[in-house]
Amino acid sequence: MKQLPAATVRLLSSSQIITSVVSVVKELIENSLDAGATSIDVKLENYGFDKIEVRDNGEGIKAVDAPVMAMKYYTSKINSHEDLENLTTYGFRGEALGSICCVAEVLITTRTAADNFSTQYVLDGSGHILSQKPSHLGQGKKVALYTNILYLFCLNCFFKKRKLLHEYKCIALGLVLIKAS
Repeated sequence: MKQLPAATVRLLSSSQIITSVVSVVKELIENSLDAGATSIDVKLENYGFDKIEVRDNGEGIKAVDAPVMAMKYYTSKINSHEDLENLTTYGFRGEALGSICCVAEVLITTRTAADNFSTQYVLDGSGHILSQKPSHLGQGKKVALYTNILYLFCLNCFFKKRKLLHEYKCIALGLVLIKAS
């Protein structure tokens, strides 16, 4: 046996969260709502297969949080598992942006009320900041994804097809399938 490369592990785990263009847009809208947005604009190019852009007027991302904003399992919503009992947000796991970074080129432009100007961040596949520059966005956040997201959907279809074939094989052999509930 051998350990999978980190990039492969990230892609495989991301395929559990990012399953379609709809799932990407849903995650980004939930992030916007959690940030207090009252206005959210969604733009898709080629039905979201080439570009997805979600812009909001929410709180924005604090500069101090920018280095970890797309790192998996970093979140501002909970500190421990006890906090799960009192959740009032849509997202809390810190997986959405990190998973999206695995399947797309991600640019995040953000500005808080305390900022004098917005900053555009270019992120790598692991959610690390590659570059940043001043920008002109008002308060809130814009996430732009330039993507070959079709690749991930093909990967999901492959896994679903393999699982279905396995289930058919078990049925043909008279084996009992046990599903966790």
